[in-house]
Amino acid sequence: MKKQITILTFILIALVSKAQDGYFVSFTDKNNSPFSLDKPGDYLSQRAIDRRSRQNIAILEEDLPVNQSYVDSLIKAGIDVRHTSKWLNGAIVFSNNTELMDTLMRVSFINSVEKTNPSTSYSTRSKFEKDYPLLKNSSNNEYGESQTQIETVNGHKLHERDFKGHDLLIAVIDAGFYKVDELPLFQHLWDNERIIGTKDFVNPQSNIFDEHTHGMNVLSIIGGYTEQEYIGSAPDASFWLLRSEDVSSEHPIEPDYWICAAEFADSAGVDIINTSLGYYEFDSPSTSYSYADMNGSTRISRASDIAASKGMLIVTSAGNEGNGNWQYIGAPADAKNCLAVGAMNADSTKANFSSIGPSADFRIKPEISAMGVAVAYQGPYASIRKGNGTSFSAPIISGLAACLWQSMPYKTADEIRDLIIQGAHQTDNPDNEFGYGIANFDEAYHVDVPNLKNDKVKCQVSPNPFSNQLKIRSNIAQSFTVSIVDVIGNLKYQQTHHQSKVIVINTLGHLPRGLYIITIENKSFKQHVKVIKSH
Repeated sequence: MKKQITILTFILIALVSKAQDGYFVSFTDKNNSPFSLDKPGDYLSQRAIDRRSRQNIAILEEDLPVNQSYVDSLIKAGIDVRHTSKWLNGAIVFSNNTELMDTLMRVSFINSVEKTNPSTSYSTRSKFEKDYPLLKNSSNNEYGESQTQIETVNGHKLHERDFKGHDLLIAVIDAGFYKVDELPLFQHLWDNERIIGTKDFVNPQSNIFDEHTHGMNVLSIIGGYTEQEYIGSAPDASFWLLRSEDVSSEHPIEPDYWICAAEFADSAGVDIINTSLGYYEFDSPSTSYSYADMNGSTRISRASDIAASKGMLIVTSAGNEGNGNWQYIGAPADAKNCLAVGAMNADSTKANFSSIGPSADFRIKPEISAMGVAVAYQGPYASIRKGNGTSFSAPIISGLAACLWQSMPYKTADEIRDLIIQGAHQTDNPDNEFGYGIANFDEAYHVDVPNLKNDKVKCQVSPNPFSNQLKIRSNIAQSFTVSIVDVIGNLKYQQTHHQSKVIVINTLGHLPRGLYIITIENKSFKQHVKVIKSH
């Protein structure tokens, strides 16, 4: 048992010394909270409550704010408390007193203290992709320069049905949103009151529109619009613009800022989070992640899965390390319930820089792919630029996911994620480069819409990989016999299901991890699908 000290003791230790370091302080509990699960309106917006209600999601203790008395005690000790995390029950703090921070571990309500932002380290490497001048497109298509990136995933088919993201709220969590308040490509968002708000978690006193251009680039790919020149993937969506990335350094405090931003997005009622950020290597090598950490266990990846459990769709870049020493996805792309997006060329070949999977626990990663080479986006000086990176493939997916969700608002976030995966070009044979394949939003739309392009039987199996449960969806209600065998042919499941369009098999938790083959058949139809049991 750790020796406990009083708050008064460590207040007396609070001496002025060097520049401030950043820390994540984890609390032991939420005892004596003035907040109640029965009154979520005290800490969640009505929109957030409604999103949970529509998806039958319960309010949990992790939704309750941290114990304010613990926060007050830290402040009284001279510790600068910047943000708190209710999901991980902790706080991002700064202090210039290492002796004081060392004593925190002996305080009764402190579970752990981790230095996340050394004050003496600064990054000299570039974090983001290079762009290059645009060669003007001669097409008269209404999409202008964004035509190819939308059409390669059949996003224009949703737009033609007038699904452009209306009533969907997207949080872009990024590095800054330079001149979004001035550039013409965003004027329609301001005119229609679709920029709901901004918040800077790195420097709350800054003007987010004077910070880095990266978030502005990403936002333009989703929400940009200029008639006959550019149409984003969801030009009618609404947005929260949240800054979590500090471009001057790379430290574990930035994933912690992301966590706080995601919690804020949840509380504000956001439907989709776009994260064109990823982490594996930090400026202090001892704090960097290893590939073994890419199993959903890092703080940011755990928070990403919590965010998904609140009914939000979490879309994240797979990473740009495919042709580097690391090669693999970063965090939070490794999270179990996010939609990690890889990058392809316009000719549907894999972009050589796009990070690969699997996750360290052998799950398919990335899940989906979209164009990430020569993607058109807003540059800093009212010009359209082109650039490469999964930072730019992810927002294509985020925006079109909003359009798809608009077309079927009764769906849950998990179901929208499944539809995107089921619509991809190699959903039955995923790999570690494209994942389940190149997104096809016309196919995703038709997976669940009865009026299919023909009356041929077509079945879709999800999720893949699976853990305990599989769903088989057919476009036509028929009786099917479903069999599951392992790779050496041993029968593990067989049952006939009568006149159903949706078959749920929830008795598979006992199966060992590995590859299985599902056969779905009747007198006039037979289909084989490979699936992976992840754990």
